[in-house]
Amino acid sequence: MTWLGEQLGRIADDMPERDLGARAIEAHQRRRRNFMALTAAVVVVITVLAATVGVRALPAEPRAAARPSSPPEKSTIRVGVVQSVESAPVYVALAKGYFKEEGLTVEPRPISSVAAAVPQVEGGALDLAQTDYATVFKMNELGVGEFKIVSSLHQAAQGSFAVTVKTKSKIRTVADLKHKKIAIAGRTGLGALVLAAMLKQAGISWRDVLLVEVPYTDMIVAMDKGQVDAALMTEPLITLGREVGITRIVSDAMPREAANLYSAGMMATDKWIRGHPRTLAAFQRALVKAQRLIASNPQQVRNVLPGYTKISKAMAADVPLGSYPARLDLTELQRVADLARAYKMITRPADLMNAVAKGG
Repeated sequence: MTWLGEQLGRIADDMPERDLGARAIEAHQRRRRNFMALTAAVVVVITVLAATVGVRALPAEPRAAARPSSPPEKSTIRVGVVQSVESAPVYVALAKGYFKEEGLTVEPRPISSVAAAVPQVEGGALDLAQTDYATVFKMNELGVGEFKIVSSLHQAAQGSFAVTVKTKSKIRTVADLKHKKIAIAGRTGLGALVLAAMLKQAGISWRDVLLVEVPYTDMIVAMDKGQVDAALMTEPLITLGREVGITRIVSDAMPREAANLYSAGMMATDKWIRGHPRTLAAFQRALVKAQRLIASNPQQVRNVLPGYTKISKAMAADVPLGSYPARLDLTELQRVADLARAYKMITRPADLMNAVAKGG
């Protein structure tokens, strides 16, 4: 006999049969009510958990990186930018208020070339500056400060750079540049790198031309006045020179080995990065937001171009655009490093991991 049977037998001896049945029924009903209540509670818990898991599993926008509880160490920063299509994400972020949302006031400062920005960044006149990756690799190899790439900015496409001459020039091909004066924004950077590749492809070398350093914004005037025979130019100045009837394109400046090359990013010194981690993170978040907006709507670039370059809205509509990757791709950076070494801009393999800042 079970324990339950013994208990019921004992109760039966003390109580009339009628009371025993009533008590048993009441006990059964209580157990049933308790069981139903417990079952309902379990169902509620399971439903809540399922709903929570379901919500988490639904596709949604990725959450933005959590903002630090403390504000940026520096609320106003000076950022050096070349007045070209490459720097458009900075101006889109300004126009959309993305920097303000991060507690930053960004002051864009025009620079004539990425090489010209190096001493300004090193000396503290600029907090961040536009760069090409080859320049960072070169400066680090020379031991000129310790520069790091902090974000991606622009990836070149066909038409992003070109060799141009005056409209009536007799120069028709890259080979015709032999013994000619060529304007270039800097001798140690991406421009010099792609020009070296172009000259080699045409069967000539650096020794066969005379390079003259001229800021991008002055190249059209320099050609118009006959101070140089040709220029390695970038957009939107290529379009401007053509539209005003002063220049024409001889050749696209991205030969096959440099096609779609990552052409620009942002740099800072390691010292500044270590002293301003929250400031840098805020800048990076705002810039990435602008780059993602451009990826979904390239018109954003054309909207801001007239505001910081000399072109009109009508001209901006015809400017060929590259792309604006929101994240650095080490494979693409390695391409730049390999080209820089192949053309003797650097003599040792670039240390990519050390050249890129965390979160860059």
